[in-house]
Amino acid sequence: MAHSSFNHDLFRLVVEEIAGKEGVDVATVLVNSDETTDEEIATKTDLKLNVVRRILYKLHDNHLASYRRIRDPNTGWFLYYWKIDPKKAQALVNRKKRMVLNLLEQRLEHESNNDLYACVNRDSSPVPFEEAMNLSFRCPVCNGQLEYVDNKRAISFLRKRVEELRADLEATSTT
Repeated sequence: MAHSSFNHDLFRLVVEEIAGKEGVDVATVLVNSDETTDEEIATKTDLKLNVVRRILYKLHDNHLASYRRIRDPNTGWFLYYWKIDPKKAQALVNRKKRMVLNLLEQRLEHESNNDLYACVNRDSSPVPFEEAMNLSFRCPVCNGQLEYVDNKRAISFLRKRVEELRADLEATSTT
């Protein structure tokens, strides 16, 4: 799993969103082995077997983990050997990045195309000029003055993040 472009931190966040902190433990075991059984994962993570299985199914539902099934000749039971596909993991990470990029682009457009006003007393979200005008430049919560927000720094920060994410996506996209 020595992908130079593979972002482990983002992968961890994506897995955590899908399967919680314990999911990260399970995924870490999978990332560091070619394939392994649910029992081995349970041993390595100190998690109960049913918890490990529930996590593996969540990862499988999100196309992150796959398994192959073999019948144990001694017991007749099926053994499941699990693995994580780094390419699919990267694709999932990229889907998340595209969602974030989309939100950042919307925010950048909002910040760039509006004069924004915020309450002097409260740390509230700024409102566009029209809305501030409708409120007579008064905060609807505390009646404080709504003042113009110089958002040049916010715009330049957003623009930078958007460019970084776009470049990152171009570098890691498999399609």
